[in-house]
Formats: sequence, structure tokens, C-alpha cells
Amino acid sequence: MQIIVDGLNWIASLGPMVMMPIIIFIIGLIFRVKIKILIKSALMTGIGFAGVNIVINWFIQQVSPAVQKMVENWGIQASILDVGWPARAAATWAFPLAAVVVFIVIGINILMLITKKTRTVMVDFWSYNHFIFTAAITYFVTNQNVFLALLAGAIDAIITFKLADWTTPLVEDYFGMEGVNFPTANSVGWAPIAYGLNKLWDLIPGLNKINANPGKVQEKFGFVGEPMFMGLIFGMLIGILAKENISTILILGMATAATMVLTPVMMRVLMEGLLPFAESIKELLNKKFPGNQFTMGIDAALTVANSSAIAVGIIMVPITLVLATVLPGNKLLPVADIAYQAMWLAAWPVAFSKGNIFRGVLSTTVITICVLLIATSLAPIHTQLSIQGGFVLPNGMDLVTTEDAGTHILGFIISKIFGLLGGIIG
Repeated sequence: MQIIVDGLNWIASLGPMVMMPIIIFIIGLIFRVKIKILIKSALMTGIGFAGVNIVINWFIQQVSPAVQKMVENWGIQASILDVGWPARAAATWAFPLAAVVVFIVIGINILMLITKKTRTVMVDFWSYNHFIFTAAITYFVTNQNVFLALLAGAIDAIITFKLADWTTPLVEDYFGMEGVNFPTANSVGWAPIAYGLNKLWDLIPGLNKINANPGKVQEKFGFVGEPMFMGLIFGMLIGILAKENISTILILGMATAATMVLTPVMMRVLMEGLLPFAESIKELLNKKFPGNQFTMGIDAALTVANSSAIAVGIIMVPITLVLATVLPGNKLLPVADIAYQAMWLAAWPVAFSKGNIFRGVLSTTVITICVLLIATSLAPIHTQLSIQGGFVLPNGMDLVTTEDAGTHILGFIISKIFGLLGGIIG
């Protein structure tokens, strides 16, 4: 079993740029995809992931120092440090039951496909870490009950696949990605909440008339409404709030403008590789299992390439810091991944509002409040998991957590229910 765990950890450690081409190539060989299509799809997908990561990571590197200064300037203090999503992911893959959870989820996916309970073929190996995380936090909540931990991970997967099916038309219509969906638990778990909030905004007079999607803004304001110009303004605003000098403000403005333009371009490169592969697999599966209309489940990180999601995410950076300061019950200082997480959380709010940036900010603010409180609540368990995974607490630090942990709403709810159940059984 340890060999399997080590192998999974090695593949996961390669990152999506290398991992996804390997997975695509192996799956393609199994399903006998034409070798010409397979090789090109694998390479282009890896290149696309590299491009998206390069742009987003570069943007985060540019904006992170300004965010740190905003924290200092505003005197924001919290007792729990955000150690970043890579630390959470690394600890998750190091969880002793990780390999077992992976095989259980693969089995569940195959069974649901055969019985026509889902159309989602989960090919995004990396995102299995979210089901493992649910199992891991349940394991600690239930005093290391292995059965309940594995059951929790399985339930998380089943709900995620069903939510991915439900949101497939939205992915195809709004994000423009035919034949794929996003069974990423810490993203699609927020889709019902984003849907409900969008319906709520429909009921509020005045607010329901505001439509600030990029197309409308550009139509009304011309060049000023283009993504590159909005990025310039948003980036400079972050610099001003951080009290940076004029040169840094201009650099932040241009970096944000570049991100707004280049990220969607990189996503198109990725989709150029992924879609022919997905279509080939779909054709083969649909011939063997007619009437199923399978879709390929991929990483929801691709949603951050949407212009409205980027815009909302950038606006949410200072809003998130303000929330961290004033929100009762929050103890997390969300600095490590604040820019990336803000865009990640904005995906479903902007999708359900058809790109309405105003509604996207409203809904993402509500979701961010939940994320901060969940992350704070999970801190003791997150700390146990991190230590078990090899993380060493710095001197003077008792607890660690991540904003990313707070995005796992399905895992949080399931672990709470199983925690109560474990107490009764115990």
C-alpha cells in the first residue's frame, strides 16, 4: 500500500502541467484514442496548464507584496496564519488512507457511470485530493474512525459528481467548454449557494436591474470597459490601498491588465488540447454505452481564466482583508492565496449571473464569509493533519489553517454530521 501512496504522491507532486498529460496519455491508450490526437492533446493540455499557471502565479507574485503592505497598513491581525493551499494539498496526499480513498472514488465513479447515475468521467486525478481531505478531517473528528472517514470521502465524491452533472450545461454555455465539467469538490460545492444567491438578488428591487458584465460595461464605456483597462484600474487601486510608490502602482496596474488579457488566451490553448481528447473519449464511450452522453471531469481551476471571475477576484482582495478584520468569529489571516482563492470563489457567482460583476461581488462576499468561518473552525483538525503530513509549526504558532480548507463546504458539512454520528456510536 505504501508503494501505491508513494506513487500517487509522486504523480501529484509533478503538478498539472506534467500530471495531466500523463493521465490523458494513459487514459487515451486504454480507450484506444488515435495516437496522433492523443500525443497532441496531451502536450497541448500540459502547455495550456503551464500557461495558465505561469500567468496566475506571476500575478500572485506581483500582488502579494502589496497585499502584505495592506495588511500592515490597516493593522490587520489574526491568530491563525494561512499557510497556503500547497501545504494543505501536501498534507492531504500524505494522509495514510489517501490511496484507499482514491480507489474507492474510482470504483464509485465507474459504478455510477455503469448504472447511469452520473455522466461525469472523473479524469482529473489531482482533484481526488479534495475527497481525501474530507476523509482526513472526518478521520480526526471521529477519533480516527476509518470506516466513517472512508464513507465520508465516498459521499463527498457522489455529491460532487451529481453537482458536476447539474452544472454541465452552465459550463458549456457560460464558460464555453463543450463536453467537460468541473467535479472539483471545493468549487462545485458552492454552485447551489451561488445559484440561490443569484435568485435572491433577482427579488430585490433596484439591485435586480444592475447588470455590470464586461460586455455591457464595454458597450457603455468603450475602451474604458475593456478587460485590460479594468485590470489596469483594479491593479492600481490595490497599489494605492497598499500605499505603494507611483512606480509600483503602475507595475501592479500593468500586471493586472496583462493577467486579464493573457489568462483567457492560455485557457484557449489548454482547451485546444483537451477538447479533441474529451471528444474522442466521449465518442468511444457513447458508442459502447449509447444514450449516456458522458462528460469529462476536469479541474475547476480553469474557471479563473474567465474575465468576470478575474475582475471579481481582484475586487475581492481588499474586501476579503476587510472581512478578515471585522468578521466576528474569524481568526484567519488570509494572505498566502488570497488573490487566487478570490478568483476561484468568484467562478460560480459570475457564471449564474451571466458575467454580472456586481452580482458576482455580492455573492462572492457572502461565500467568502462562509469560507473564513469554515477555515477558522477547521484549524485544530487542519493542524493535526499538517503535522501528520510533516509540517513543522514555527515557534509561537499553535494553529495553522488555509483559506483553501474553508472552500471545502461539502467536506465540512459531512465531517460535522459524521462527528456527531461518531459521538453517538462511541
